[in-house]
Amino acid sequence: MDTDLDQTHETGKYARTIRFIVPGRLEDVFLVGLGVRGICSSLPLDPEAVYQVELSVVEAVNNAIRHAYRDREGHEVEVLVSLFPDRILFRVIDDGRGMDLESTPVFDFDPEDLEGLPEGGMGLHIIRSVMDRVEYASRGGRNILTMSKAFEKQEKPG
Repeated sequence: MDTDLDQTHETGKYARTIRFIVPGRLEDVFLVGLGVRGICSSLPLDPEAVYQVELSVVEAVNNAIRHAYRDREGHEVEVLVSLFPDRILFRVIDDGRGMDLESTPVFDFDPEDLEGLPEGGMGLHIIRSVMDRVEYASRGGRNILTMSKAFEKQEKPG
């Protein structure tokens, strides 16, 4: 997939990528979370950012199963994890029903009002809130949600 998120930076180093294939069953999504958490825990991300990235990727896979596949088994969700010198990039890919990322609801609520919180449909809102970049494309019968998170700046010993 060619997006501006894939470009190398001045270091000229290419991304290292691994791929997860998850059956389209909600009970297997936790495996993606374990993998993402394991990878992110070894990167220059604070524990809160690791949790947020894990939550975002798990939510994206859940959305693919629930909405693109409408909870019908027999499908797979592919997760590509690419490591760059300055960020980590995730692609969640399915071949189900597409979505219109721009028409997803924007939530306006008071987080202090627990009774007024929406009960569902906040997945993309959460993803957009915690990831640095989010893009969506549908090409060749495949839907690709791309998300990236920049690493925290490391102080150089001096």
